[in-house]
Amino acid sequence: MDKTRLKDTSVNMALMLSGCVIYAVGIGLFLDPNGLCPAGVSGLAIAVNKWIEFLCGGTPLSTGAIIAVFNVPIMILGIVKLGKKFFISTIFATLASSALIDLFENFIPIPTNELLLASVLGGAFMSLGMGLVFRAGATTGGTDVIVRVLRNSKKYKHIKTGQMFWFFDGTVVLIYALTMRDVSVLLYAIMTLAVQTFVLDAVLYGVDSAKLLFIVSDKQKEICAYLLEDIDTGVTMINGTGAYTGKDKQVIMCVVKKHVLPKVRDFVSSVDPRAFIIIAKATEIYGEGYKDHKSEEI
Repeated sequence: MDKTRLKDTSVNMALMLSGCVIYAVGIGLFLDPNGLCPAGVSGLAIAVNKWIEFLCGGTPLSTGAIIAVFNVPIMILGIVKLGKKFFISTIFATLASSALIDLFENFIPIPTNELLLASVLGGAFMSLGMGLVFRAGATTGGTDVIVRVLRNSKKYKHIKTGQMFWFFDGTVVLIYALTMRDVSVLLYAIMTLAVQTFVLDAVLYGVDSAKLLFIVSDKQKEICAYLLEDIDTGVTMINGTGAYTGKDKQVIMCVVKKHVLPKVRDFVSSVDPRAFIIIAKATEIYGEGYKDHKSEEI
């Protein structure tokens, strides 16, 4: 194994382990102990545990063990659709996160019994962990595998990962709430799902990570020089025509990092107070300085 490949493997392993720990914190310390359903296979496992406890009146089983059992048929789907390499890394992540959930539940005191705080923090930790595991090229099993399979299909590539989870997990949450006959559980679960969707998409795709600028100005040479030399960003000139004046104009188009936007805006307004600027969000950018065109869809 060459040095580059070894480095990539080490980084992915570190990401995966970190993700498993954070994921387990969300479920084992915030959601499960407070009776909040995190949805997916994890939520289904918690629901089954509650059903066993309610119907049989006995001691509930291990949540981590139930998660592992539910994952068997889903893992078979993962092997068929995504290959052995993905399967091995997912098995590792699934077993590690399941063991950590039980470890945290049994040996670490619950940080809070406040349901609102638990639902928000639980959803945030869980989805942050999932996002890191996804970036490492694996999943924590369960609906993660199903979502990954769908994302690999051309038919569903346009749907973001967080949105897919919202659909699958929302179904589990609804079943859980109806079974428990508790509207408050449903409301807290919806809040958890909303946080999960936002954080997961933020980890995978970025949160408004850059800005797309269109600048119409008579000082385009000075502005272009500033963008190229001081901001070190690419610039494209688009030929246009003023609809009212009928005069030819050149529109400056560029993408800048979010933190440098105020500098660009201040410079443009200083050299041309009459400049017309359009600023839009840009979260998925491919090319130099941003995502690689060959990067894997997640």
